[in-house]
Order: sequence, then C-alpha cells, then structure tokens
Amino acid sequence: LRVCFDSALSSGNANMGFLCVQQLIHFAIISGGKELTSLLKEIDYYLHLLQTYKSEMTRRLLLNSRETVSMLIDKGEATSIEAQECPGAGADTEPGNVILNMFYFHRAFQNYWLGFSERCCHFAQKCAVAFPKPGRLYGTQVRFYHGLNLLDMLKKKTNASRRKEVDEVIALMKIAASHADSNFRNKLELLEAEKYGLDARHSQAVRLYDAAIASAKNSRFIHEQGLACEKAGFYYKKIRDVRNAFDYFQQARACYEEWGSRVKVEFIRRELDGLNIHYQLTL
Repeated sequence: LRVCFDSALSSGNANMGFLCVQQLIHFAIISGGKELTSLLKEIDYYLHLLQTYKSEMTRRLLLNSRETVSMLIDKGEATSIEAQECPGAGADTEPGNVILNMFYFHRAFQNYWLGFSERCCHFAQKCAVAFPKPGRLYGTQVRFYHGLNLLDMLKKKTNASRRKEVDEVIALMKIAASHADSNFRNKLELLEAEKYGLDARHSQAVRLYDAAIASAKNSRFIHEQGLACEKAGFYYKKIRDVRNAFDYFQQARACYEEWGSRVKVEFIRRELDGLNIHYQLTL
C-alpha cells in the first residue's frame, strides 16, 4: 500500500494514493503491526501532505485514526493535537457514510482498549448497523472486541442475558477463522478461553489461553498477544494462582511495551504491583 501511495502521487493521482494511505493506517491499527509512536508520526506526515493535496474526507479519516493512536499511547495527554474538531462531527448520518462508520469503528476500538465497557457496547452496536454484512473486516474485528466485552460483563454478572450473543460472536469467528486462519484463529481461541474460564472449565481454558497467545505471536499481532496474556493473567488471579498470574501479566507488559501503549503498560504495572503486595502479605 505504501508503494501504491508513492506510485499514485508520482503519477499525479493523489486521490488513489491517499485511499491507499487510509487502508495502510487502518490495517496498522487493527493488526498492531507498527509501534504506536512511529505510527503517530506517520499519520502526522500524511496530514502535513494534505495541506498541499486537499482531501477533506482523507483528512477526517486520518484524524479518526490519529485520535485512536493517541488515546492508545497515553490517552492523548501528551500526543493529542489541539483545536481539532471531533472527527465524526458534522458527518452525514445517512447509513453508508464512510466517515461516520469509521468514527463508530474507532470509538468501539478505543473504548475497548481503554476499559470503557458501556461505551464500547454502545459503539459496537452502531458498528453492527454500519457493517451489517458478514465478512467485512471492520465489522468482524469490532465483533471480536464486543464479544470479549460481553464476556467481561458476564463475569461481573451485570448482564447474564447476553450469553447467547457471545455464542453468536464465537460462531461468527469460527467462520472468519475458516476463511482467514492467520487473521482470526487467535481471536476465536481467546473468546473460547474466556468462555471456558467463565464456566470454570479449567483445562480447556488454560489450553486455549496458551493457544491464543501462540496464534497471535505467529500472526505478529503483538497487541492481541498481550491481550491474551492479560486475560490469562486475570484468569489465574481469579483462581488464586499468583505465580502464573504474575508470569502472564509480565508477558502482557512486554507485549504492550513493544506495541507502544503506555496506557496498557501502566494498567498491567498496577496489576503486578498488587500481586507483589499480595505475595508479600502471604509470606
């Protein structure tokens, strides 16, 4: 896609070039394929180019992406840009509007990673309308996070009626994995691990947590490798296996450091500190 951008710009087809840029940035966010600070600089480079190559749609889509990356790094505390309008504000609300649909996707994605369950649920429902057809990458990706979010809610016993919806997400992920194993195998395994953990089926849960970690590593999804380690850590913490919890949380922290998410690194650090205190008190 970067080669396509360079070729399109050199041939005078800026619109095609920036279409490739949008896809390049979106895929980098979804796959965790680029360290977040480097990705932020790359987005800023393209936004700078757009001062010459005018495209309002591309600018707003890149601002959506930039906000997501900034929030994942440090909640925008030192990486946000000032005086920018909300990237989805003023967008046409008709179904199929690209800017609004991607705004919903980014909000669902952001809120899941930042731990805002209700907001994630709200925007995931918006995405279900925006991306209704099975097989669409953005829709399938959001449903994965929505499924994890629902499982978290079930653990807290806040919405037991949504178990059927979890089963539907797992069924969808099985189909997705059958067509694109390297993209979706780890997601399916993590959803199933979380469900088995919820049902206290220990041997199946631990096997699938490790499988999800291995699959994410093989696919080079460093953020989802970290997520699988994090979920395994919480599972072991729940069953009071402090040693394994500590080990998986350490693995999660290493993944999140490589990804460049200071927010998630700090979150895991607090969990590790809590386990250290617990361990010292039991000595």
